[in-house]
Amino acid sequence: MKFLILFCVYLTTTAPSHSQEWNLKRNTNNIKVYTRELDSTKFNEYKAVLIARTSIKKALETIVDADNLKKWNYKTPQSKLVKKISDSEFVFWMENDLPWPISNRDHVSSINVSQPEANTYKIAIKPADSNYVEKEKNIIRMDNFEGYWLIKDIGKDSVEITQQMYGDPKGTIPSWLVNSILVTFPYHSFENLKEILEN
Repeated sequence: MKFLILFCVYLTTTAPSHSQEWNLKRNTNNIKVYTRELDSTKFNEYKAVLIARTSIKKALETIVDADNLKKWNYKTPQSKLVKKISDSEFVFWMENDLPWPISNRDHVSSINVSQPEANTYKIAIKPADSNYVEKEKNIIRMDNFEGYWLIKDIGKDSVEITQQMYGDPKGTIPSWLVNSILVTFPYHSFENLKEILEN
């Protein structure tokens, strides 16, 4: 979820229209990662799904703990809570470590937590006002992304956690590189998240 996972970390997405079908790219350790092409952009969208032995409360608290996202969100050297607007609305900031010689990315995210049905939480993610956090000279700020987390209690002391994200990294980063990490980054982020939630 590195640069996206932002993109980490936070899910019905309103990515560019005319999406293609989801393609399962990895299915290991109760973690599934899918990608799909979007007709209106060269950058793909991803969806990751995890089954974890944990409580819905612990999953929700972990995912909205902005200051500690860097502990499990893959290739995220820095993360922090910028502002708590209410018990269900937050502003997060994250830096994403991309492979050299590509510049790191960061983004300021608006996070909104809702409960669409019993035993289900949705965490919607979209760009927040970039002025909340001063931009660093050598980091490119992303401002075109959208997605969500969905956390469902599925019984037997387990939850299903889904993250779906689309994002444009901006700058001169080749689309093939972005699309190639849309499996690796979410998968490793979910590996780390699963370890925290189950221990």
